[in-house]
Amino acid sequence: MDDDDELLLNFAAPDTSSVAASKNQNVKVLGGRWKDRRKLQLALQGRTKKRQLETGVNLIPVDESKRKRDSEDKAQLDSNKRSKFTESKGENGGKGDSYVSSLFTNNQPTSHLAPTSTTKELTYLPSNAPMKDATTFSGLGLNEKLSIHLTDHLRFMHPTKIQQLVIPSLISTENDLFVKAQTGSGKTLAFVLPIFHKLMRENKFKINRESGLFAIILTPTRELATQIYGVLETLTRCHHWIVPGIVIGGEKKKSEKARLRKGCNILVATPGRLADYLENTKTLDISQLRWLVLDEGDKLMELGFEDTIAQITAKIDSNSKIADTAEKWQGLPSRRINMLCSATLHSNVKKLGSIVLKDPEMISVETASVAGTVSFDETIATTTSTAPDQLIQNVVVVPPKLRLVTLDALLLKISKHSAERTIVFFSCSDSVDFHFDVFTRDGKKFKKVTDEETGEVKTVLVLPEDDENDDNGLLTAPQLSDNTIIYKLHGSLSQQTRASTLQSFVKDNNSYNKILFCTDVASRGLDLPNVANVIEYDPPFTIDDHLHRIGRSARLGNEGNATLFLLPGIEEGYVDGKLRVAHPREGNLRVKNYEKILQEGFAQGNIKSKDNKLGKWDIHATTWHLDVERWLLEDQASHDEAVRAFTSHIRAYATHLSSEREFFNVKLLHLGHLAKSFGLRETPKKLGKSVGNNSNYSESKKGKKEDPRKKMLRMAKMAVKSASSEFNY
Repeated sequence: MDDDDELLLNFAAPDTSSVAASKNQNVKVLGGRWKDRRKLQLALQGRTKKRQLETGVNLIPVDESKRKRDSEDKAQLDSNKRSKFTESKGENGGKGDSYVSSLFTNNQPTSHLAPTSTTKELTYLPSNAPMKDATTFSGLGLNEKLSIHLTDHLRFMHPTKIQQLVIPSLISTENDLFVKAQTGSGKTLAFVLPIFHKLMRENKFKINRESGLFAIILTPTRELATQIYGVLETLTRCHHWIVPGIVIGGEKKKSEKARLRKGCNILVATPGRLADYLENTKTLDISQLRWLVLDEGDKLMELGFEDTIAQITAKIDSNSKIADTAEKWQGLPSRRINMLCSATLHSNVKKLGSIVLKDPEMISVETASVAGTVSFDETIATTTSTAPDQLIQNVVVVPPKLRLVTLDALLLKISKHSAERTIVFFSCSDSVDFHFDVFTRDGKKFKKVTDEETGEVKTVLVLPEDDENDDNGLLTAPQLSDNTIIYKLHGSLSQQTRASTLQSFVKDNNSYNKILFCTDVASRGLDLPNVANVIEYDPPFTIDDHLHRIGRSARLGNEGNATLFLLPGIEEGYVDGKLRVAHPREGNLRVKNYEKILQEGFAQGNIKSKDNKLGKWDIHATTWHLDVERWLLEDQASHDEAVRAFTSHIRAYATHLSSEREFFNVKLLHLGHLAKSFGLRETPKKLGKSVGNNSNYSESKKGKKEDPRKKMLRMAKMAVKSASSEFNY
């Protein structure tokens, strides 16, 4: 019986499932989602899909928990409101339930530029230093009282090259001048000293504030105007009767009008504010004007002041009464002398010169010419602007994802030194604000308090939220070191904040390292003493802007260091295409390896490992960057600020001149990798949802969504056409 049972087991039973399947093939499933209906239909037909192969090299089990997390993350990103960050376990295959960053993976090809190996000390003499073997200030024709004040009180022992050329010309002749000189060569004193000399020599009728206005100095920025006004104030200490004045935007017009009513002899102004007063204020008398100086002429034209300057000069010409008072002021010029100053030459300078200058003389250190008229066409065609000979220009080619950590490593290295000043240039104000917040997290602010018992005024450190004043133009930088202060400066800040920040950065002589995050508002004409390092984190819009930026260092013969960040690819052509022309001295232009900067910045204790590499620098760099990412994910306001900084950076990148667009093409940017350098994990496509919409453009046209890259390019073009506040000065 048992054998029969065994045999019976070998017989196949009737296949009823095939019959059932044939019946179910014709059954229609109704209701619910198509996906659910399709699954049920396949199940009824006996055609259920297998999740994985039973054999083969691609046998990978499906992580159902990860699939669930991905669906939850997608739902979270699609929601309108962003919840606080809780990092998923094991995301991206992290060991020990940790998140793994892609900071050092999938980067663009490394630089084709070979790092400069030479460390040979340069023997070039400073090209903008005072001439110790040349004549003194009194030898240039300045009166003795003014010369003694320069040497004994202001410690200007010897004139610079440009001062030797300009001062005698302005004293002895009445010709219009075009002055071209390197940044930091002393152009301000070159045109201010002859004016003071002439006014001080009036003995018959001693000049005072009631005598009238004799000189106007126009500047493109408020900061430069304030600086020149400060120089004038120091000179008045040797002759109190000469009164300087200043009118700039951002100040209360009531107080400015009160100063103008009292009278001044030398007026420093920005074009827009001066044109306003000339049109609407009767107390501003320009009938006796003897000097009109335009400082940083190329920038005046770049900012669109051409029509304003034309209106100003026409107003001055129509109100001039110099001939009527020639006998009274015999020591002053018998005609108005116009002077145009610029560290660089551009085609628009020719146009400005045609508006202001009449048969000008060209004065340049390169040509050492002080006589005869010069054609602007010839000048622009034959003259090339260069950097100071004693300045070292470094170039670092950094993949876009590693820009932020490389900047941190460079600042970490700088912060190890004591009491140095460093300037970091960004392309737009939003980027300045974001990076300022990154490096000053948990930082403190300086506040002056009065001891109630002793009455002594002390400076203490307080948290920003504990200060009643919201002015956070400077904070300590615990992310770098305990002895580092970071300042920020851009055109979107109030004038009071800009003035106080700049004054603190320049004049505070404490033991702190000082780092200034700024836009190009700080690149023109400002005399910032003891600036050891200039970092161009974002590339300059023009080569002229580059020369002005690095000109904040290596001033008046001092040594200086500059570093320019570039991206791999076409940006590397900027070195041979533009930089080598501006840095002709052999050995001054050096290429540095970004990995070496990261090693020096993030290696703990600079202890070398067995494979001859400094510490676990890549791990430390990744950890620091992950900390930034998590901070942004936990703080909605900071995340939004990062998005604004990223989009503003892209828009600014698209504003490069057409002549330099071969090196800076916004269409070739890897937006995803670049977003990583702003601490953002989202792709540009996802970012497009959080970027502010333009009311004048409807994405719903034709029922299609706009491509994120095209949207970014469109927004960049709009920024170029409009006078956006992101790039204001």
